[in-house]
Amino acid sequence: MDYKRIIKRINEKPRRNNYVSPNTEVRPSSIHGIGLFATSELQKGTVVAVWGGHAMTSKELESLPRRISSNYAIEVYPGFWLAEKSTTELDSGDFVNHSCTPNCTILDKLVMIAKKKILGGEELTADFSYKGGGVIKCGCGSRRCKRLF
Repeated sequence: MDYKRIIKRINEKPRRNNYVSPNTEVRPSSIHGIGLFATSELQKGTVVAVWGGHAMTSKELESLPRRISSNYAIEVYPGFWLAEKSTTELDSGDFVNHSCTPNCTILDKLVMIAKKKILGGEELTADFSYKGGGVIKCGCGSRRCKRLF
């Protein structure tokens, strides 16, 4: 996969559906190829991202490409979701990777904040195990990785 081209496109793209801290950018990641990184120090409690998207029902979500429905959708209420409708709508906030030892925490499924001071250059990660929907093999690389979530 041509990650350099994707990273360039994502970093140059205006952020439409998400708020993402201007002190972040997408870079190559050892976790899943692409990730969101701090470009400068972020203090504990800093809002890093607020996810948005199109509101839809579970039935509408099923009509989207599998890559979108399984990776970039957030169930905000049973049977109701926020998601992008295509990969062309993805922006930098959609490239936060999972970690079993994250440096960010998610509030109310939509807001991600720094749970500790994060240095410039650090990858921003969150624990997405709350999403449900079955068992997923974890590849976060943390020494305390749970292997499955």
